[in-house]
Formats: sequence, C-alpha cells, structure tokens
Amino acid sequence: MTVLIITIISLFFLICIVSVGYLIYSLITKNAMHTETKMKALDVFLYLGIGISLVVSVTNLLQIIFTAIDRKFADVLNAGYVDIYSSDMRLAIASLAVMYPLYVGLSWYVAKDISRFLYKRDLTIRKIVIYTTLFVTVCSLIGTLVSLIYTYLGGELTIRFAYKALAIATVSLGIFGYYFYSLRRDYAQKSAIPTWATVVASILVVGALVWSISIVGTPSQMRAMRVDDTRLSDLSGIQQQIFNHFQSTDKLPATIAELDDAFQGYAVPTDPITKKAYIYILTQQPVLKMNYVTNKKEVVTPAVFQLCATFDTKRAYDQRGQTVSSVSGTDSMYSAAHYYYSGDLSPFWNHGVGDTCFKRVISPEMYYGGK
Repeated sequence: MTVLIITIISLFFLICIVSVGYLIYSLITKNAMHTETKMKALDVFLYLGIGISLVVSVTNLLQIIFTAIDRKFADVLNAGYVDIYSSDMRLAIASLAVMYPLYVGLSWYVAKDISRFLYKRDLTIRKIVIYTTLFVTVCSLIGTLVSLIYTYLGGELTIRFAYKALAIATVSLGIFGYYFYSLRRDYAQKSAIPTWATVVASILVVGALVWSISIVGTPSQMRAMRVDDTRLSDLSGIQQQIFNHFQSTDKLPATIAELDDAFQGYAVPTDPITKKAYIYILTQQPVLKMNYVTNKKEVVTPAVFQLCATFDTKRAYDQRGQTVSSVSGTDSMYSAAHYYYSGDLSPFWNHGVGDTCFKRVISPEMYYGGK
C-alpha cells in the first residue's frame, strides 16, 4: 500500500507541474485569437481536474478496500491500537463519495467536447495526462504487487493477500484498459464502451462503499458507539473518584452522591442520553487493621463495588485486543486500577447491549497505607 500511495502522489504532482507548465507556455507563446487561448486554458484545468479527481478516487478506493479486508479478516499478529471509529476510513469514504462523481462528470464533459471539436483529441495536455496515468498505473501495479508478495512471504493471511492482489489488479488494469482505449477511440463514432465502463466502475465504487460501511458501521451505529464510549469514560472517571475517596477516608462511599465535591469542582456525570444517574453498588466495605511494626493501616479484606450503565452497542475484545463473538469478562472482577481510554481494546470494559455492571476491587496492594 505504501508503494501505491507514493506512486499515486507522484502522479498527482507530476500532472500538476506539467499542466501548469503547459498552461504558462500556452499563454506566453499564444499566436491565436483570445477565445482560442481561453479554450486551451480551460482544457488544461479540465484535464488537471480529471487527473486530480482520478488520483484521489483511486487512492481512497484502494484504502477503503484494504482497510475493509483487514477488518473483515483480522490477523492476531497485528494486535495493537486500532481506531475503533475508523477515522481514516470514514475520511476515505467521504473523499471518494465526492471526488468520484466529479471525475465522472469532468470526463463526460471532456468526451462530449471532443465529439464536437475533434481536433481536441490531439491536445498535448490530454496526451500528457493519459500517458502519465498509464505509466504510473503500471508502476503502481508492479510496485504494489511486489509489496503484497513481500508481506505475504512474511506471514500475512493468504485470504488477505489474495483479496488485496485482486483489488490492485482490477483497479489498475481497469484504468489502464480504459485510457488505452481512449487514445485510439474514434470520437466521430458513437460508442457504448465509455458508458459500460462508467457503469462497471460505479458498481465497483458503490460496492466498496456499501461493504466498507457494513464493516465499520452506519452513521447511526457510529453515533451509538461514541455515546457508549462517553458512558465508559464517565464510569472510568467515577471509578477514579471512588478510588480517591477510599484512599482519603479508608472506606468506599455509601452512595454515588458522596463523590460530588464543589470545592474540587467535581460533579458525578449522568448518562449523556437519558440524563439518568449511573448506578453504583457498594458490594463490600474494606476491613483495615493497624500494623504496629510499620505504624500504618493495612487492608485485610479488599473493597468491592460495581458501576452500572445501559449501553446501546456490544463491546467484545479478548486479551489480545481481537474482536470476539461473545461478550466475556462482564462477570469478572477486575482491579479498579484499570481505567478506560478512547481506543482501549482490553476486555476490562466489555459490555453487551442493555444493562451491564462492572465489578471492581481495590486490593490491599493498592492501599497507600494511611496512619
């Protein structure tokens, strides 16, 4: 994927430099009428727009497909931080949804223009864009396949390699075939090939968008995930306040309202949607004794409590941060030292849809030892 991005970015800058250079050259050396010069300048910007929109569309299409493949066929060897909200992929989807129709519209306009003025088939800027596209497409095809094979030999899943290679071959060969045909097309004759090529490309783009959205989630699902993320952040903050209360008073609060502290500017948060208070359950108060050797208190029996909320989505990860089908860990008792952060893939905060309670324990090792 890195090789593909580098080559496509190279295409982008090459088209920009050559197109602007050609425009400046045309304006400096103009010997024709003003209207003809204006038409040539318009042609330069049209082909520049086609080149840029094509580059952005291809880059984002392949990014969407590759990311969707990685999400669909997760590899345990790639465990680590994952953007659970797929920010990069959503940006790619938005870019593709805007730039691809722009590319189709500009291409359609240019084709109609050439049909009316056949001499424009031989414009220098048109040949520059097409030949540059063909050259970089071939280079990106070769370079990306080499990169994929290298990754595959390093142990990547066969199914992921196969789908990525198929995506690269389909997109690159499709672009190469269409522009190879465009160089030899007789614009004086009507042809159904451009229409069918547009239909096939549009089906591919729409299919990639639908597939990617089905994997990363619809806008309503993403909103529900963000709301649940806020709930987990709230519970984690309350857990921290409970722990601080325990350290300063040697006991757990009897009710969640005891955590409100106007002096420190802390108010217990409520559910962001229902505005109802989160549920706090005091399961076990700690038992402490004085150690006269160290002259400090020690926890004999740990403090245990639960924090509960109602969730709209399911969160299910294993110890490696991989998505699992069943929600495990919700009945386990975890240390109160496990705090939640956005992007956390640990099982300590797994939950199902509906009411979920998180059991937390403050062990003797976590007690500072008050006098």
